[in-house]
Amino acid sequence: MSQGHTAGPPGAPTRPGRPRGPRRLVALGAALLAMALLAACGATDDGSTTTASCGAGATRLTFWGWPAGYDLAVEEFNRTHPDICVQLENAGATTAEYVKLNNALKAGSGAPDVATIEYFELPSFEITHSLVDLASYGVGSVRDRIAPAAWAQVTRGAAQYAMPVDLGPLALYYNSRELTAHHIPVPATWSQFAAAAATLHTQDPKAALTNFDAESPQDVLALMQQDGAFPFRYDGGDTLGVDFTGKRQMAFAAYWQKLIDAHEVTTATDFSPAQWSDLDTGATAVRLSPAWGPVGMQQSITKTVGDWRAAPMPQAEAGQEQSGNWGGSALAVVKGTRHARQAAEFVKWFGASADAWKILSGKVAGAFPGYLPLLDSPSFRGGTLPISAGSHPNEVFAQAAQHMTAAQWPPIMTAALTQWTSTFAAVSKGTGTLAQAFAAFQKQMVAYARDQGFTVTED
Repeated sequence: MSQGHTAGPPGAPTRPGRPRGPRRLVALGAALLAMALLAACGATDDGSTTTASCGAGATRLTFWGWPAGYDLAVEEFNRTHPDICVQLENAGATTAEYVKLNNALKAGSGAPDVATIEYFELPSFEITHSLVDLASYGVGSVRDRIAPAAWAQVTRGAAQYAMPVDLGPLALYYNSRELTAHHIPVPATWSQFAAAAATLHTQDPKAALTNFDAESPQDVLALMQQDGAFPFRYDGGDTLGVDFTGKRQMAFAAYWQKLIDAHEVTTATDFSPAQWSDLDTGATAVRLSPAWGPVGMQQSITKTVGDWRAAPMPQAEAGQEQSGNWGGSALAVVKGTRHARQAAEFVKWFGASADAWKILSGKVAGAFPGYLPLLDSPSFRGGTLPISAGSHPNEVFAQAAQHMTAAQWPPIMTAALTQWTSTFAAVSKGTGTLAQAFAAFQKQMVAYARDQGFTVTED
């Protein structure tokens, strides 16, 4: 940590020369946020450790990570790199890990050499100078192997703060049997999407085209990104842009609110039994899905397995190819490690080698690659899943991965994620509108960011 910076909770950095302000938004349900994210990831804070058998003289590295299959990748690295021995520890998923990492950094002991950090959380650690610049260790040499949207989220100018791993590009994942039965063509534009929603609901008042969970920030932000309405702008430093009430953002809110009011989309909680039931019975015909969605979805539905197909996301205008990203993470080398060179070698192999991705994209891990050689490979694009029968969903998702504008995540995302659910709950309940929630959230985030010492622009 550089002098003058004190690490607070991730997403709530204290700026130099500014006294610590109250952490009002972080305090609101931070524990609940961690529990919700753990449930969504299907992970638990079990503190488990994969014990590595290290050879004599090998440099030992501690790696915090929770995603499935990471243990297999670590085993392969250790087998093929006898001079480096990585021990994987599960310090909890997402927020649970970030809290522990921040506490270790503040204490000056107990931090790992390498940590899994999602893209949206990286700026919160970057601004407190908690991450090693990997550019100093030649990790940038693999840039041409990484999807541009992934690379952009781990770099700032010439500096590189993490090694990208997976991505979550969006596609329109639809029940082909259901759309065919209602004579509805796959919508290519958002105007066609709205028309399809109206047609389906008119023909079957119990059906809706898709689900829109206003209380799911990652879901909504991914859709806003795809629509060119992403509300945050951040290029590093003390200036932060927050705009939930601009023209593009209000148009986004009006579009979805119209569908909600007409009951042409549902507002079930993502990953809930209600959502899975609607998808499995035909009550919901489309899922605006990240690339990792179909694998998990086929574990939760039974009646419509084989009926689902992938198509590009609807566009503002015909002929465009813009996608959004929901999910994905990177490996960062933590400041204070005594083995930065070896840790850099490990993360470079993990995110940008064919050997690692043979494991990470396999059935156990199921990660969707930000690794271009795999994204571009006919074998990957031609893969099938039972839920999609003989079709090739990866063909669509891989194309989407290369047509994304990287999100400019701000270093206040923990506060944003914590506050989001309570602010947007009225939308799901039907007691408030999306535009009203955007306006309220704008005020909350601007006030919070300014309290942390940022100069905030609102347009």
